[in-house]
Amino acid sequence: MQHATRARDTKGEIHRAALELFSGQGYEKTSLREIAEQVGITKASLYYHYSSKQDLLKAIIGTFFDDLNEVLLRVGTTEWSLEHEQELLSAYVDVVIRHRGTGPTVLRDIAAVLAAFGDDFDDLIARSRAFQLWLAGPDPAPRDRVLAAAAVEVGGAVLSAGLEPAQLGDAELRETLLEAATAVLSGRRNVSS
Repeated sequence: MQHATRARDTKGEIHRAALELFSGQGYEKTSLREIAEQVGITKASLYYHYSSKQDLLKAIIGTFFDDLNEVLLRVGTTEWSLEHEQELLSAYVDVVIRHRGTGPTVLRDIAAVLAAFGDDFDDLIARSRAFQLWLAGPDPAPRDRVLAAAAVEVGGAVLSAGLEPAQLGDAELRETLLEAATAVLSGRRNVSS
């Protein structure tokens, strides 16, 4: 009787090991050798997948940024309404939750992230600001813009809280974040669907 062998997901293992080490000791203090050892491969094997530590960081965080950009770009083609607001806010929260393991690395090593992404990071910030302005609703007062920015930052709570999925599952976390962001946005003036 033959047993089916499962193909090894080396890239996935490298990502998980790198995130764990980057989050625990920082990007600068983590070596490719340490990542390779944790995965159980040689440093040469790691170089087969990634030519540098910065390329590895870009691969890990890049998927988060790509997914985030996908949501943020919808602002340009979506007319504001309370219904659309909830749809885009939900999509934004879903991306942040899906990439909750990436957060500590982004927050801890922002300089490395900036160096790795450069202008792409600037574009992401600009799209985030456009999202905040869109969330403020039609003809927003300065107060409304602050509340919209605060509602977006509620999603950042996933990144900075450091909670593991076992402590707070994705479904409960999603419900909590949407409830909090919606509560923040409810303080806007003159907003109707």
